[in-house]
This record gives sequence, C-alpha cells and structure tokens, in this order.
Amino acid sequence: MSTIKHVIEIMDLLDSPKIDGEKVMEFFHDKGFTDLKIDVETIKGDKGITDFITIKIPGANGRLLGGNAKTLGVIGRLGGIGARPAYIGLVSDADGAIVSLASAYKIAEMRRRGDIIPGDVIVTTHICPNAPTRPYKPAPMMDSPVDMFTLLRKEVQEDMDAILSVDATKANWVIKHTGFAITPTVKEGWILKVSPDLLDIYVRVCGEVPVIVPITMQDITPYTTPVYHINSMMQPWIYTTAPVVGIAITTRMILPGSGTGSTNYISLEQATRFVVEVAKDFTSGRAKFYDEEEWETLLKIHGSIRDVMKRGLSR
Repeated sequence: MSTIKHVIEIMDLLDSPKIDGEKVMEFFHDKGFTDLKIDVETIKGDKGITDFITIKIPGANGRLLGGNAKTLGVIGRLGGIGARPAYIGLVSDADGAIVSLASAYKIAEMRRRGDIIPGDVIVTTHICPNAPTRPYKPAPMMDSPVDMFTLLRKEVQEDMDAILSVDATKANWVIKHTGFAITPTVKEGWILKVSPDLLDIYVRVCGEVPVIVPITMQDITPYTTPVYHINSMMQPWIYTTAPVVGIAITTRMILPGSGTGSTNYISLEQATRFVVEVAKDFTSGRAKFYDEEEWETLLKIHGSIRDVMKRGLSR
C-alpha cells in the first residue's frame, strides 16, 4: 500500500496563497467522497484567521453508523502551512496538516474501494497560508494566528478513543533523524511506556529500527508553564482522557518551522502510511496505545496526577 499520490496531491493543494478550508473541503467532494462528514469553521484570533477543518470517516462498525468499534483521532498540529508575506511557499511547519489530510484522503479512498476499516477516523487540523512566526531557540518557529488552546479544544473531540498528534519536530537537538519518530504514550499527565503494538507497526511501515522522541515531563506541561517545550505535539492530552501518541516529522539538522523548500515527501509518506496502519489495527482491536493493567496499577499505587500536570492552565 502506497500513499505517495495522496501526500503529493495534498502538498500541491496546500501550496497556494489562496488555499482555505472551503477549498480543502471541495477537494474531497470533487474526489467523490460524499459519505464523509466535513465541517469547516473560520476562527479569528489576535494575529489573523485560520480555517479549522474536521473530517469524519465512517468505519464498517463505527459509531457513526451505529456500531461499537473504537474511534481513532488524528490531529494535524501546526501554526500554519505558510508564513506569507514574509516567506513564499509551503513551510516546514505544514507537515502536520499534510499528513493528517493525506491520511484522511487515503482512508476515504480505501473505503470507496471496499477496504473499510472497522472503526471511525476523525481528522482535525487547520488551514492558514499566512501565519506569523515567533522567536525560538535553536531555530525560529511558526506562530499561530489563533490562541493554541482555542485550537486544542477543537482538535480534541469527545469521540476520539485514542489520538495520534502529528507535528513537525525539527527545531531541537534531541531527536536527529530524517523521517518520522513516535513518542511514548501520554495519558492524563502520565508519560507511559512506548506502545509495543505501535513499535511493531513502525517496523512494518519503515523496515527500520523504531525512532522514539525523548519527551520529558516539562514537554507535556501546558504551554502556559514558562519552561522549554520541544513543541506543542503533546498538548492535546490536556483536553482528553484518551491516550495520545505524537508523530514527529524529524530531520538530522535543525530546521526552522518557517523554512520553505523543506517539505520532505518521503518522510511524510512514511508517516501517513503509519497513521493508516494504526487506524486499521487500533479500530480492529489488534493494537493498543497502552497496557490497561499497568495503568490501573499506576493509579492504585500512585494516584492521578492529571490535576497536578494541568496546573497553570488558565485557558
């Protein structure tokens, strides 16, 4: 199974100063995916506007059709897909939007052909071709035209039983790999062990040793906590009790989020295939994001740390 076509078409679609949420929705409609539920909402912030998009893809036994299979959430995290007028073209930070939308495209096409995965998939991201930038070390990052917590509350939806959060993760010195990496599972403020099932899927997709992002406790504190965060990839955990795993699009060298000409379709294609394989295995019950028995043991002995880890969240 290849997703090269899906990634390249989405990259081409988004690489325009005139792109918006409505045009993305038209893209899916023009492909004939009339059975998808797609919503677009324009959100205004202090630094501009963005179009928030939600795509719900029904599974064969998903809740959208009255079934009981689990639902996978796929969040494309980013500040913006472009930094116009300062920089022309698709920026490095667009990776989250590209992978999430390419995954939706592939799963919808599978569904139309008759390969329908068991559970629903909900994809959320936002489309902004002219987002601001902000200073950051070791390289400048993209900023968001809308408050991050406003976006997070929309990205995380109640029906998501597990979440993959996709984000460009290139402006750091701790994960140096060209391709993509995954994080340990984060649930309710706990950084749990890396899911063995997701490691197996990584190997199946890449044929390589799995690469893991070394996230820390301060990476998962709310962005209102004034300490270093690798990026906002893990922030969705704040608004859900579902397990969250980050998919980091990575490079060997440091690249700014606002950098153009940095979009590596090979890395994005691998990450997209990973999302699709996780969707198949998770919603069929073959893959778990965490060990339920170990989770209960942690809570029994140590108790909840959810409120402790959310302290300082004022939005």
